[in-house]
Amino acid sequence: GALSCIYSELDCHNPGHRWLACARLIAQLPTLACMAYKTSIGQPIMNPKANLSFAENFLHMMFATPMEDSELNPVAVKAINTFMILHMDHEQNASTSTVRIAGSSQANPYACIAAGIASLWGPAHGGANEAVIAMLQEIGTADKVPQFVANVKAKVAGVRLMGFGHRVYKNYDPRARVMKSLVQEVLTGLKIKDPLLEVAEKLEEVALKDPYFVQRKLYPNVDYYSGIMLRALGIPTSMFTVMFAMSRTVGWVSQWKEMLSEGQLRIGRPRQMYVGVKPREYQRRPPTPCRSPVKSKQSFSQGQAHEEAADGTKLVGSYKARRSTSFQIDFPITTL
Repeated sequence: GALSCIYSELDCHNPGHRWLACARLIAQLPTLACMAYKTSIGQPIMNPKANLSFAENFLHMMFATPMEDSELNPVAVKAINTFMILHMDHEQNASTSTVRIAGSSQANPYACIAAGIASLWGPAHGGANEAVIAMLQEIGTADKVPQFVANVKAKVAGVRLMGFGHRVYKNYDPRARVMKSLVQEVLTGLKIKDPLLEVAEKLEEVALKDPYFVQRKLYPNVDYYSGIMLRALGIPTSMFTVMFAMSRTVGWVSQWKEMLSEGQLRIGRPRQMYVGVKPREYQRRPPTPCRSPVKSKQSFSQGQAHEEAADGTKLVGSYKARRSTSFQIDFPITTL
């Protein structure tokens, strides 16, 4: 949102300015993300390079240091590109709708994207792959998967199946198929063996054969395997939601630009249906009978003031302290 102060000359009604704002946001969000990450681990900030691609620049700014350049493995570059494409846009989810609502008031696009990022604060949006990693770590090993599935079906407190099901897809998420094959490619190409992949594959196998999950149309979604892939690339779990925001920025600015380019912009006002009590007839209350006047009594403060004036003491709690000083000053009488 602070970028709106730097680019205050932006006119959202100018098509050229809109394109420029979109390009800046897509380019600057990963730069800011890497700056924040480097600062958090106490390393110098690395600037992007003009000769590198989007994914290459991201890996460079994340893992390079002033003393040593990072090795840009083609497998890692492909994985970042694929992750960005798969998470780029997906209908009117919570963050996209937030961006459109903010943009409908003709707000600065940087403020609109900041509003979308704010909607990722809660764990229900943007942090599913992090929750999947926590779930797999809690299961531990593949032999404990059947007991975990039994606990899910029994609705044991605190046990939830993460990374399965989707509000839109009622079958196997097509993005999850791509992500699953990408995980295998990344682990093989980087020569990494992650024990969580074995747990994830066993859990998927058991869940897809269980009528409990099949009848409820609970299939793996794109977040189920993406966390394992990011771990293999060296991305910490605290950056998972940031990675989502980097990718989804493309969808956010596209939706914002499309909304303003249509030429029929109206401020957003979601319809709200009242489902409360039915209309009721107004009933006039009977007049309240007049009460006899109450004789005023002397308040405590008034009584205390009279008592203090009479005996020269001041009530402090239950102790009466004298108000006069312990010292006596005599002034000589002089005549002129």
